[in-house]
Amino acid sequence: MSTFGIEEEFLLMDGQDHLPARPTQQQSVQLTTLEAGGASATPEWLACQVEETSPIFHDSATAMDSLVEFRTALKDAAAPMGMDVVGLASAPQIRAEPADPSWNERYQRHSLQTPAIAADQYISGLHVHLGFPDLEVAVQALNGLRGWLPALVALGANSPLWRGAESGFESWRSIHYRRWMANGVPPHFTDLEDHEVRVAMLSAFDVIENPSSLSWLARLSHRHGTLEIRACDVQLEARDSVSIAVLIRALGNYALENPPEIQFTQEYLDIALWQAARWGLGGRVLDPESAGPVPVDALIESLLKRVRGYYTSEADREFAEAGIHRILKNGNGAIRQRRAFSQGGLPGLMTMASEAMTARS
Repeated sequence: MSTFGIEEEFLLMDGQDHLPARPTQQQSVQLTTLEAGGASATPEWLACQVEETSPIFHDSATAMDSLVEFRTALKDAAAPMGMDVVGLASAPQIRAEPADPSWNERYQRHSLQTPAIAADQYISGLHVHLGFPDLEVAVQALNGLRGWLPALVALGANSPLWRGAESGFESWRSIHYRRWMANGVPPHFTDLEDHEVRVAMLSAFDVIENPSSLSWLARLSHRHGTLEIRACDVQLEARDSVSIAVLIRALGNYALENPPEIQFTQEYLDIALWQAARWGLGGRVLDPESAGPVPVDALIESLLKRVRGYYTSEADREFAEAGIHRILKNGNGAIRQRRAFSQGGLPGLMTMASEAMTARS
């Protein structure tokens, strides 16, 4: 049974005009070196972003305590600087001028290499790391999870607004992110050797600095020795992040014992991903076991039944099921954002997102 870790990418927003903040280098250093809840802050692509890297988790209760403690500490640190911190997967409104890249050396290099992409990369994701006995096992789990990526996109959608208006997508981040090289669904790999050979071939291109430059929505992380699932938008609340992460861990365990009967082509899964990003919980999504699109809520309920015996504890199962049912009932982040925006405009949306940042339930 796998352990798990969570990475959350947050947006720093100006407390006055609700646009992406423009922290000084000193402020960025202060925020991106923060530690709380056993988690560490690190720089992200833009100066107005902070990424949380969690410790290794074994259970949902510990993960909840860690994420809420870190979120609260980050929010408290940013407030005296005139900034708020929110779990929005796309900035609802952006500045006319290009975004300020992070002062991190790696992101400075990437910004020079991809100027037009870096100019408006105001998107933030939720990354779930699954720990397995070795990377050979992780490759098999990766193969089994490929078909479930569209369902995870729909469940975790939290980016419906862009440039002050409706984007028409539940997960605009998923569409926006497709501009990157080697993006979308990873290929099916025969084994770890096949994975390493193919990644080495891609790394020969000048645009791939190292394997972490590959932007697949599920990939091996050699740095952490994990399988990293990158399909979901960052979440408004810690509870949603942990619920999704624990579900993904159970799904990874399920995939190992129930390898897919159908090896979908990348183009088939690619269009399924697009459809999931377009309609989220309100549409249909690929059922990887029937190979056809079905209503999202029906597939999620079916998924919960399939993985019921693959949690590491009864407490984790109850936590995940309650959390996922809460999302289905109250709406994912995209639905909640639209609701707040329609009632209170940008100020109302930011108030909702700010309050959700440190909520426990």
